[in-house]
Amino acid sequence: MNSFLSRRAFVAASAVAVAAPAIIGRAQAATTLKISTSYPNDPKFSTARIWYDLFVPRLQAATGGAVTTQFFPDNQLGQEADVANQVKLGVVDAMLVGASIWTNLVPEFGVFDLGFLFQDYDHLLRATATPAGAGLQQLLVEKAGTHFPAWGRNIGARNFITKFAFNEPADLAGHKIRCLPSPMVTETVRLMGAAATPMAFGEIYTGLQAGVIDGMEHDAPTILSAKFYETAKIFTYTRHIHTPFGAFVSDRTLKRLPTDQRDGLLRAVREATDDWFKRAATAENDAVEELKTKGVAVHDCDRAAFRERVQPLWDKFAETTPGAKPMIDAVRATEKA
Repeated sequence: MNSFLSRRAFVAASAVAVAAPAIIGRAQAATTLKISTSYPNDPKFSTARIWYDLFVPRLQAATGGAVTTQFFPDNQLGQEADVANQVKLGVVDAMLVGASIWTNLVPEFGVFDLGFLFQDYDHLLRATATPAGAGLQQLLVEKAGTHFPAWGRNIGARNFITKFAFNEPADLAGHKIRCLPSPMVTETVRLMGAAATPMAFGEIYTGLQAGVIDGMEHDAPTILSAKFYETAKIFTYTRHIHTPFGAFVSDRTLKRLPTDQRDGLLRAVREATDDWFKRAATAENDAVEELKTKGVAVHDCDRAAFRERVQPLWDKFAETTPGAKPMIDAVRATEKA
């Protein structure tokens, strides 16, 4: 009997000894986060890919390799609106995107889609550094279960690339311009004089090819990396919208992480965003120069005429969305003469 028990004890002890390394291995295994973006996987001119490449080594340093990531560019996990909901639910851990997509969940974020609101991206940074910016970040957590740890920027302002030339609002009449599926972007483009045509990012290329749209609005590097210039050949500096861009991180994901990993992740996000902000202007200029080599003509336009038509939208939006008024006030208070 004792011999039998001894054999059983030996077998049990052996099983524990074999299992222990596996258990320890699982405990020490890195947490892998899914990061989604609609942007192309272009290391030179894709805002998301450039930001991601700046972020990865910082995350490694900040977490000691305890947190790693998988990158899903080109809408691999779905269209932006669907992924935003997945971030809210914690199915996707983070997405790299402009602020506009959050308007459906947080209407106050529509303030960033108001045409000609910011003079440039430095103006955006000054305005969002106020309590109004912190208030919008808190609303995003409360309404969308998502954190925006650092105010970043796209490579450039949104401009038009079209199949026709224009200089003033009257020149856009009757022309279908793809715009972001956001109420304020749509209204901005309409007030500029065009037939605003909301369309998902993944549908733009074929829309241009098929003649469903006559042009679209986006930043120059995205236009370049997505090859929209292959059909539309006239780029016009409208600079009508300066969109915040960055990493939007699921609140559920942050709550799942140990405190040290969470703090390390947020620190890496902020550092990568700050670094990217400093580099972006050069990347924008490089993209415009490369568009020229692709046969794209680059023009200015009468921005004052467009701004005059769009500016009344600011106060109208503040009336219908009172939570956005502090940011509009901050914008006006931080303007440079």
